[in-house]
Order: sequence, then structure tokens, then C-alpha cells
Amino acid sequence: MIRQIRRLTHPVPAFGPGVSAIAIYSEATPRGMRDRCAAESGFEGVACVDDTARLASLYIALWRNDGAPHWRTAAMEALSFVRAMQTPEGWFVNFISRWDGTKNLAGRTSADPYGPWLARACHALADGVAAFGDLECAAAFERAMPWLDEPTPYLDIRAVALLATLRYAEGTASGAVDERAIRWADELHAARWQGILPDRRGSATVHLWGHLQECALAEAGVHFGRQEWIDAARGSAERLLIPAVELGFPGPKSIAFDVSCAVRGLEALGSATGDARYARYADLGRAWFDGRNAASTPVFDRQRGLAYDGIDDGQLSHNSGAESNIEAALAFAAAGTP
Repeated sequence: MIRQIRRLTHPVPAFGPGVSAIAIYSEATPRGMRDRCAAESGFEGVACVDDTARLASLYIALWRNDGAPHWRTAAMEALSFVRAMQTPEGWFVNFISRWDGTKNLAGRTSADPYGPWLARACHALADGVAAFGDLECAAAFERAMPWLDEPTPYLDIRAVALLATLRYAEGTASGAVDERAIRWADELHAARWQGILPDRRGSATVHLWGHLQECALAEAGVHFGRQEWIDAARGSAERLLIPAVELGFPGPKSIAFDVSCAVRGLEALGSATGDARYARYADLGRAWFDGRNAASTPVFDRQRGLAYDGIDDGQLSHNSGAESNIEAALAFAAAGTP
């Protein structure tokens, strides 16, 4: 995973020295892996804040594991890209169109001030503050946070925003951040639907990719001493995360993002409750990468050092892009084995 991440990472010198981002897609071809631009919603670009912010958080998690200076250097390079994509108003352009640093200022998946990459950028910046006490990350975080105050039906994105405030609180003593965290945790808690923490208010529909509500509520419950939030996270995990893990993430499609979110939710509950059962389920979830899945095929190629893009209709994809490798590594980071 880390080897493929390094292959996909490129400098963006137009943004200054020591700035890098990760290519979005990598396709399998007869001549080997080839980077590909994103174009799901018209042309989007070669790299984005959404992926590079998560890359920064991954490197910070690895630095926390062993303190190796190269993880910190890599994290700061990715954080520099995130900060370079921030507008003077505080929100973030998502995509660069080319590696020369040209920003995509027209695409709807790039120039929307309220896109999901806003929350992920804030999460990464808060990680930088919590881990390194970085003042530039703190200033960028403070400029960005008011944009997250807007009402949203997307509770999966609200969970990322909640996690961002919790990380920021590790490195600061901001009462405004605590107020937001409590308000957003109450929002997630109040939206429960038949015991499950949904992705949208008033809907039972849930996709596991990006679903970090259990993780966010469990961590918030510990931080603020709110047992009802931990209980809600636990109840949702029993109805949603554990069945998915037990069945090997069934269905026509499964991806590393599904698995990483389930694993992170279960790990957070293990920490919040002291119940070792959740850690065992997290380990069982990670077994998806080694073949406990609908294709009965390893998704993590240990020899090549990469995670494939997932399983479609029972078949393994042989592409290996940024999200797959970052999320796979995040799934293993808590266990100390990326």
C-alpha cells in the first residue's frame, strides 16, 4: 500500500518547495500501471484535496505509531497542498487540472464551497495541529471552519467535521470548537433511524464508504463524558458494522473505503467501551484484504505493495488508485501494520 502510494505521489512545485499530492487513479494496462485523470462528472483533474487530505492524515497516523521523521515530512508535504488549495474566503478548491498546479475553478466537484472535501481538509489540518502544533494548519483550520456551520443533510460528512473538531481540541483549548462538537454530536445522535446512524437525516439508506458516524460519536462520547453517544454508536455498530464484517462485506460491490470505515468505527468503540470484542471484529474486517470477501481473492497484493480498487460483481479489479491504497493503509494503521 505504501509503495503504491509513493508511486502515485507527485510534487506540485508551482505551490512552492515541499508540496506534493497524490494521483487519483491508476489503471492496469499491458505495460503496467498508468495514472488516469478523474472524469466522473466531466473533466475533474489529476489530484484532489479529498484524497491528499486523507493521505496527510494517514502519514500522521503512521508518525504517531513510530515517530519516524519521514512520515512527518510526507505529512507536511500533503498538508502544504491542502493549504495551497484554500481560497481567501476559507473554502477549498478540490482538483488541480494538471501537475503544473492549475486549479479547476469550474467543475462542480471542485469549486463547490460545501463539497465533502471541505470536511476532509479540515480533518487533515486538525490532525496537523494535534500532532505537530503547526500554526499554519491552525490558521487554515480557523478560516475554514465557519463553512462547516451551514446545515447539511449529509450526516456522514457531519461525522468527519465532528472528528475534525475533536482532533483540533487535542492541540488547542478552543471553546468555539467544543461548542461545535457538542452540537454536531447531538445532531448525529438525534438522527438515529431504527437504531442505526444514517447517512442522511430521515433516511434508512447507508453506504459504508465514508460512514464514520460510529467512530465520531464514540470518540465524542469519551471526550465529553456522554455515555448516551457511546451507547448510540454501539447500537449502530451491532446493527450495521458487525453484520457487514461477519458476512465479509457482501453485495455486488465492496471497496477498501467500506472496510476502513467499519474498522475505524469498531476500533473506536473498543477504546470507548473497553470491550475486546470490537477489536476482534476489527481484525476480522481487515481480513477482507486477504481474501475474506465476495471474490475469495486477496485485495492487498503484498508482493507488489498495493491495494486493488475492490470487488465488482464478484470479480477483483486490477486497478489501484489513491483512495484504495490510502483507506487500506488507514484500516491497518490502528493495528500498527500498514
